[in-house]
Amino acid sequence: MKQTIVSEAAEKARSVHDSPGRAFGIWSFVLSFFVPVLALIFGIIALLQSRRAGMANRLAIAGIVISVVLIVTGMIIWISIAAAGGS
Repeated sequence: MKQTIVSEAAEKARSVHDSPGRAFGIWSFVLSFFVPVLALIFGIIALLQSRRAGMANRLAIAGIVISVVLIVTGMIIWISIAAAGGS
C-alpha cells in the first residue's frame, strides 16, 4: 500500500526536464521583465522545443508576449525622447 502511494506521487511529480522547452520557458518569463531581448530568444527556443514534442508551453508564450510589448514600448519611448530632444 505504501509503495503504491509513493509510486503514484512520483508519477505525478514532474520535473522541469520532463517537458522539452519548459526550463527555457521559465527563464523566458522571468527574464522578460529585466532583459526582454534575451527573454524573447529563450521564449522562441522554448516554444520550438515544446512544439516539436507536441506539448504546450504557456510560460514561453507569456515570456514572448511580455518581451515584445516591452521592446516595442521601449523603442517608442526612445524615439519620442530622441524626437523631442532634436527640436
